[in-house]
Amino acid sequence: MRKSFLYALSAILFPAIANAAMPFVGTYQTIDDETNTPKSIVQIYEYQDGDDTEIAGRIIALYGTDGQISETLSNPTRIAENVTGKPKMVGLDILWNMEWDQDDNKYEDGKIMDPKSGKIYSSVMWQDTPAVLNVRGKIGPFGRTQKWNTMEKSALPTDLQNIDTSTWKPVK
Repeated sequence: MRKSFLYALSAILFPAIANAAMPFVGTYQTIDDETNTPKSIVQIYEYQDGDDTEIAGRIIALYGTDGQISETLSNPTRIAENVTGKPKMVGLDILWNMEWDQDDNKYEDGKIMDPKSGKIYSSVMWQDTPAVLNVRGKIGPFGRTQKWNTMEKSALPTDLQNIDTSTWKPVK
């Protein structure tokens, strides 16, 4: 009797857990390390890679020198000069292959790209507080951690408030 109850309970709960959004999926404001001013807005989204659900991050907006949003997906202009193919910065995937580590409560084994240099590093992501995402790019034990601030949908420009990421897959 007890086994059948546990099987029934897991049959009810497992689909809910399997369909839950991955941790950290959302919109984040990145901060420039040198000026401590907003630099970009990155959308963290989930996608399927074979049988695995992973997350990636795409630049959806850039800030100008005046601290205001100057480009979005609807009006990209700046070019990632050192990235193969010289794509626009807005729309560029800068984070991919991030896999959830339930035991450590973080994403790891992914890659992050510096869009200015085009260099790619190993990446780890975790949260110490709900409002801030720690994103670390590294080579071996050496690296740099940035703090990305969670953004509310209402703080975004209108054209970014209802982005459908369901068909997005990272372009590496």
